[in-house]
Amino acid sequence: MSSVPEKDWKLFRKLQNDLTAKACELIFVKVEELAKKREGIEHQSYLDLYDLIQTEDAKITEMFNNPTRNNVLLKLVSLKSYGVFTEDEFKMFSQETQDSVVSILELRC
Repeated sequence: MSSVPEKDWKLFRKLQNDLTAKACELIFVKVEELAKKREGIEHQSYLDLYDLIQTEDAKITEMFNNPTRNNVLLKLVSLKSYGVFTEDEFKMFSQETQDSVVSILELRC
């Protein structure tokens, strides 16, 4: 995988904490929704919560663990795919990087 321009790498590093917080908040919303519906099915809800945490942890890993300039493009693809990026945040990256992310996402479909 080719690296992104230095400017985009620095931008990712600058946004990383806010994006991580946003991704975690999206997970908390899912947890809260699950918790609201647990009455009478507590054990099944616990199992669903366990599955949710495992799934979401894999996404967090994909989006944020061990970022390097050589793999940040895939991190950006994951952020876009999982709906963590706002359009304004995504548009902060170079057109080259945006085009690469969109191309990869189109290949995934």
